[in-house]
Amino acid sequence: MAARGAPEPDAGPSPAPTQPAACKPALVPFKPAPRPSWSSIAKSLAAGGIAGGLSRTAVAPLERLKILMQVQGNTKIYRNTWQGLFHMAKNEGVAGMFKGNGANCVRIVPNSAVKFLAYEYISTEISEHYRETTGSGRLTPFLRLVAGGGGGIIP
Repeated sequence: MAARGAPEPDAGPSPAPTQPAACKPALVPFKPAPRPSWSSIAKSLAAGGIAGGLSRTAVAPLERLKILMQVQGNTKIYRNTWQGLFHMAKNEGVAGMFKGNGANCVRIVPNSAVKFLAYEYISTEISEHYRETTGSGRLTPFLRLVAGGGGGIIP
């Protein structure tokens, strides 16, 4: 027996506390997904840019009408949506409905391209992580929402 306050002689390693295997969390180290190829990056940028440009072009007449209605002042030339669209088409032609769309597309195409590329990258990372941890890389709608939110916060 050791003296009071003196350390006990080493009796060997102390046994580790035992827990049932079901209680231990499975920690899997994070490994990033393989880097995307340049062609994959180019395809994602092109797809995002084209989608953004087409979506802006589809709503261009409504965007132009909105601006015309905001700046018309007291003279109410554009009273409602349908009347305003018909008035624009009659006075300026169909091409007049798309005035300013080029500048709008120059602004939105790069923005949409980068956001779609970010979404693709984030969803691939999440999918690879789930493939390694659960065996299935399939994304749930919530995880797609998370990936879309991650891509959407890029300015």
